[in-house]
Amino acid sequence: MEKLKQTQKDVPDPIPSDLLIDIFSRVPGKSVGRFHCLSKFWRSTLGLPYFTELFFSKSLASPRLLFSVRVDKKLFLFSSPQPHNPVNAKGTETISLGYDPINKQFKVFCTNRSRSGGRPYTHHWVLTLGTGKLIWRPTMECEPHHAGYGEICINGVLYYGAYFEGSYMMVCFDFTSEKFRFVKMHEETLSVSVNMIRTLINYKGNLGLLVIHGNEVVLWVLEEDAGNHKWSKSICAAGLTSFLSERIRNKFYVVGMNGAGEIVLSTYDQSNPLYIVYYNIEKNTFKEVQIMGFEEFQHGKNIVVSTFLDYVENIKLV
Repeated sequence: MEKLKQTQKDVPDPIPSDLLIDIFSRVPGKSVGRFHCLSKFWRSTLGLPYFTELFFSKSLASPRLLFSVRVDKKLFLFSSPQPHNPVNAKGTETISLGYDPINKQFKVFCTNRSRSGGRPYTHHWVLTLGTGKLIWRPTMECEPHHAGYGEICINGVLYYGAYFEGSYMMVCFDFTSEKFRFVKMHEETLSVSVNMIRTLINYKGNLGLLVIHGNEVVLWVLEEDAGNHKWSKSICAAGLTSFLSERIRNKFYVVGMNGAGEIVLSTYDQSNPLYIVYYNIEKNTFKEVQIMGFEEFQHGKNIVVSTFLDYVENIKLV
């Protein structure tokens, strides 16, 4: 009897559930998916709304770089630690992904352009993910417009440049209210020149339009005050290409801006190693990072490498 009591005392106390939840909120999302299969207890515990929100918040605190490598008809996905919006356009249809921060829902925005009797028509639909019902809903009607350069989702609003009623506008689609707004572009942003790069970025929570032309870099920021929108020329710097080494000069594109306020550039020449450049437009400094691990794809055909910022894992749909 004494031996049985001694054995029972040697059995350690179970780990508290709140401690386990904190531990598993730090593991990769792929591992969390496997843990769901361990038992009913783990499936119910890891499926709690509290845990999914905790996991997502921790993932947001440590965003990563996401790389997609398309080799012929195969697609490979890789991620890498990131130092501190996919579009599929075919014909007249454009698909965009966004997030509704109020209802905490991912949504798909679809634009279809057509003509009837010589007049252009634009139709828009929205699909909410994670509801179990894949139903496309038409949005409010708006005047036909032709999507131009770039797109980005910031704080639940999808922005993209468009041509509307004889002038260039910035289209703002709110994923929560599912309504449109149109903002006029500043006159200085309308000039067109060879080798000019225009990119929409997230600048400290506001929409930023980054214009790179030769050595000059200009950042325009869309500010909102009492419902009124105004473009302001925030930063103008020169000497960008002088920072870039010869091997990547004129072989890069703008990925976006990270949380540290650095413009992120990525090379697109697949015959050379992949480089990521972090350019601080405020301090006019930069750092260059070589991404290892893509060497095995250099000898393939039809290789396309795409780089995305702020990749985080969400186990809500696991």
